[in-house]
Amino acid sequence: MKNLKSILITAACAMLFSVMAWADAQVVVTGTNVRLRLAPSLNSQTLTYNNGVNVHPKKGEKLTCTGKTGDFYQVIYKGQKVYISKQFAKPVSTTKAPSPAASSSQRYIVVTGTNVRLRMSPSLNGKVYPTNANPVYPKKGERIKYMGDAGDFYKVNYNGNYLYISKQFSRLE
Repeated sequence: MKNLKSILITAACAMLFSVMAWADAQVVVTGTNVRLRLAPSLNSQTLTYNNGVNVHPKKGEKLTCTGKTGDFYQVIYKGQKVYISKQFAKPVSTTKAPSPAASSSQRYIVVTGTNVRLRMSPSLNGKVYPTNANPVYPKKGERIKYMGDAGDFYKVNYNGNYLYISKQFSRLE
């Protein structure tokens, strides 16, 4: 009985450490027109828009990986847990040397569009900052402190406020 208990505790710890290792892992999409699946099988339904058209992440897009099942990575795509075949994604390496831009302790977002809105949450439906009738538009080329990624948005520190800016209208430096 003691031996069985010991085996179960060891197995539980191994599973916990395995899950913890993947907690903040990312995979990058390596193919085009890649289908996201609702279960880890090529026979599974695909993630679709309301009109039935398949959803495809962009080649090069990074997705948060929450685990592995057989030949699939379990990932978060726009807030939904789905699966992507290992054929079309690869883990983002955390062991390679950082680029010169990444070696400094602070990174920045550069605004690439005009009249770009800062939002209170990482969504196009998020409230525009500030919430009064006069939104603030950072200037094209302005550098804003980068705080992290949030799906299709960057989390930034703008004048002491934690806000979000669309990746479509900005780039990470």
